[in-house]
Amino acid sequence: MIRKLLLFTFVCFATMAEAQNQKGTFSIKPMVGANISSFGSPIIEDFYHTKVRFTAGAEAEYGVNNWLGLSLGLMYSQQGVKVDGSVVLTQMLDDEEVLYSVSQMNGYLHADYLNLPMMAHVYIPAIRGLSINAGIQVGLLVNDRMTTDVLNYTEIINLSSSQHNFAYVNIYDYEPPVVTSAVVSQNDICKSVDFGIPLGLSYEYKNISLDARYYFGLTKIDKTENPDTAKNRYFSITLGYRFHL
Repeated sequence: MIRKLLLFTFVCFATMAEAQNQKGTFSIKPMVGANISSFGSPIIEDFYHTKVRFTAGAEAEYGVNNWLGLSLGLMYSQQGVKVDGSVVLTQMLDDEEVLYSVSQMNGYLHADYLNLPMMAHVYIPAIRGLSINAGIQVGLLVNDRMTTDVLNYTEIINLSSSQHNFAYVNIYDYEPPVVTSAVVSQNDICKSVDFGIPLGLSYEYKNISLDARYYFGLTKIDKTENPDTAKNRYFSITLGYRFHL
């Protein structure tokens, strides 16, 4: 009876130990899940909004010891944002007239990457299967495109010379607003390489792994000269299965 109990205990601990790499061993973990992506920029946060997209790939991990693993991954990552906001432009025509133009945009910007995360996995002995993960990541742009509906509203307004706060008054009756609508589709918007820091947690039970990760992009991803740069941000949650080699 005691031998059977000891054998059962040994099998249980051996099974639990398989939830992570042992020292000097390798494993491969295919993963699939979803991204909630956005752009990190305080000024344009009301223009670009979060979007849910798809991610899949695999990570290969080496066990440095029983509490530390190092991995290299290759993930196909669909990122991007929902575009919904207005751009307002004004141009002085003379001392009393101003051209007032508003472009209302509604659509999507898609940016698909091949991401290579290089991660350190620190396993928590008190909670077997739980790890804290951090590292660096390089993203290679595969495809990008933006498709938006654009509504342009233009009018000429007369500035009241008696108003010091430049309130708009006396809209010309004979110069009605000009409204146009168009569908704009554009490629080659983002830079070809992205770099940043992924941080997260993962929990593994019987080789099934649930991984939650947040990515902080550090580099400007758009090709514009705008100093208020857009940087990739996304939260991903994936489900994977570890194969020990």
